[in-house]
Amino acid sequence: MSSNTEQILLWLDCDPGHDDALAIILAAFNSHVKFLGISTASGNQTAAKTTANAISILESIGKKHDIPVVMGASKPLLRKRQNSPEIHGESGLDGTSLLPKCDKVLYAKAQERKAIDVMAQTILAQDRKVVLVATGAMTNIALLVSVYPEVVEKVEMFTFMGGASFGPGNVSATAEFNIYIDPEAAQICMQAGFQHVAMIPLDVTHTVLVTDNIIDRIRREVGEKNKTFAQMICELMVFFRDTYERVFDFHDGPPLHDPLAVFYAITHKQNKLAFKEKLMRVDVECGNGLCVGQTVCDIWGNSSTEEKNCYVTLSVDVDKFWDSMIEALVSGGASSPLDS
Repeated sequence: MSSNTEQILLWLDCDPGHDDALAIILAAFNSHVKFLGISTASGNQTAAKTTANAISILESIGKKHDIPVVMGASKPLLRKRQNSPEIHGESGLDGTSLLPKCDKVLYAKAQERKAIDVMAQTILAQDRKVVLVATGAMTNIALLVSVYPEVVEKVEMFTFMGGASFGPGNVSATAEFNIYIDPEAAQICMQAGFQHVAMIPLDVTHTVLVTDNIIDRIRREVGEKNKTFAQMICELMVFFRDTYERVFDFHDGPPLHDPLAVFYAITHKQNKLAFKEKLMRVDVECGNGLCVGQTVCDIWGNSSTEEKNCYVTLSVDVDKFWDSMIEALVSGGASSPLDS
């Protein structure tokens, strides 16, 4: 990797989604990141809705003309589309009336070209390697590396939020949602040959909760100067909290999954490691039985024939993450038109 002072060139593939929204904000307001663009896919909601949500979030932080958005895959590679309205609502970002409406011109522009064409052109045009982050199903990434295999050599790190290494899944006994809805895409990505692959599984994300103390901190630190923006974020998080309590019986706040994939890239690039991790072989179960979508992690290194291909994160410095996330939210509030 290059020097610690050099900005990360980051492309985010996502499906906003409450936690994806904060992943966008973290990437947009970290001084170590140059945010190249956003591709969207079906996942938490349909691709049409996740695209609109990405544009609305950028509008809410004053960045809608700075970070391009392209609409990607509307369905998995082989399977029927599955979304998650029970968690994220009918819009994918339910819970607040303060989120700006999607800009129709930018929404139309997001559909003008195929997402993988824009992704490939952007990544290949850079004068150094790019960090690729996925916080939803990996359909777009799988298509990208299949159609444009030369992109793989231009990616210095691929991080993704997904899977479960030791514990249970959140959509089945063994599978996490992002992997479960398109396991074939995830397996393609695991075998693509990226230089550095990092998996941020449920085992880690379930330790980073949006507690009442965190919501109070957002109201206090973000809302000190930008009350409307802080209120919007808190309303989104309260909706997310309530659905997680109803569906998954979480009583201490919902896990803020997706920003951790961005946070990994930021801290790793700076050599300020906030994660414990282990390099191991990871494959994805692509059958149709009870274990479909399981991320099979060779914890003990017993696979003598398969190369180790993924740094599986085991834990994260939760306080360090929240300091970084709150700092980004403060900057997002200062840039937001909601309080102008």
